[in-house]
Amino acid sequence: MGKLDFRCKRVTLQDLVQCNYNLNDSEYLIFSQMMKSSGGLSVKEIVDKVQKDRTTVQKILSKLLKMGLLMKRQVNLDRGFMFVYFSKNKAEIIDDIDLNVNEYFELIKKSLDEWKSN
Repeated sequence: MGKLDFRCKRVTLQDLVQCNYNLNDSEYLIFSQMMKSSGGLSVKEIVDKVQKDRTTVQKILSKLLKMGLLMKRQVNLDRGFMFVYFSKNKAEIIDDIDLNVNEYFELIKKSLDEWKSN
């Protein structure tokens, strides 16, 4: 997706996702890496991709899990287990953002209509 110009502000896909889910730059970075992944990623793989420390990545993964943007599965290994993280379905995320953008524009229209009638 390109940029949407709204007179005084260019809105990128990153802006829409961050605004919709209240994500900071680090959270968005991890979320976007998860969206690019065709399969699940381990914490180590995510750490390697985003170049953040393990503790930071785990805190962000925990937040994204609580928000319902990610899922995790346990993978059993010969000596223990590890968790693999998967992103939410892209279509669901697009629907969430679309709904919120539409609600936002309805509020703008309502405000303009109220202003017009005053």
